[in-house]
Amino acid sequence: MRKVTLAHRVEYALLMFVIFILRLMPLHVASAFMGWIWRSIAPRLRRQKRAMAHLRLAFPDKSDSELHAITLRMWENLGRTFAESVLADRFVARMDELITEPKNYREVVEEIKKSGGVIVSLHSGNWELGGAISSHNGFDCSVVMQKLKNPLVHDYMIRKRAETFSGGVFVKGDRAGMKALTSVHGGKAVAIMGDLRDVRGSSIDFFGRPAPTNTFPARLARKKGAPLIGLRIRRIRDIHFEVQAEIIPMPQTDDIEDDILKATLAEQTQFEAWIRQAPDQWMWAHRRWG
Repeated sequence: MRKVTLAHRVEYALLMFVIFILRLMPLHVASAFMGWIWRSIAPRLRRQKRAMAHLRLAFPDKSDSELHAITLRMWENLGRTFAESVLADRFVARMDELITEPKNYREVVEEIKKSGGVIVSLHSGNWELGGAISSHNGFDCSVVMQKLKNPLVHDYMIRKRAETFSGGVFVKGDRAGMKALTSVHGGKAVAIMGDLRDVRGSSIDFFGRPAPTNTFPARLARKKGAPLIGLRIRRIRDIHFEVQAEIIPMPQTDDIEDDILKATLAEQTQFEAWIRQAPDQWMWAHRRWG
């Protein structure tokens, strides 16, 4: 058990206070308010520099003023996502109103119900709504999450995610891989974020630069014979979203490692295409490459 420090307790108390304030507001107001807060403050912090550096490399033809405008909308989206994640229970009763599910997503759902699935997503739009959407569609979905530095915040986020991810919450470093392996079968899926830097992963081209990438989603799908599903929950406007899902091609040859690498490359290619469509909805400030 990790030691809880005074700094952890103060940080957790501040978080609980912010959540208390947000819960006093209607959902759309809380989302807009937190979006405005992040848009106003975050561009003044050190991660703004990293976001701008990444955007310059990804979009060399855009001016700094255009890229800065993208970061403002990015921070607003992240602020909204934070508010919506702690108020995810309020989406459950309004799914048909707030979430659009195209026909191809319904086909993906039927495939999951038949043979399970490995859902690989990215930090774009509002990725935190995946649990509520899967439950709404009648299948259990578990999620793999990273361990947070603050143990009190970490435990809180596990409890919150468990409210919508009916298949369970698996923490990296706590036999998450084995738990994910046993959780994928008919009617059950596991969700994994696939756009984070993984120093132990394979070097995969992403926006024209090699990026250390986790191949576990493709490896799990290949081993279980389940579909590998790329998924994005795109923000259409304010608190309205559209689910976008694509089944990633999975080669079936005698060279399993090559199959996994090719599927991971296809997955990252899909991610890049989605990010280019809405660059202001992706999290440019995290260390994806270096």
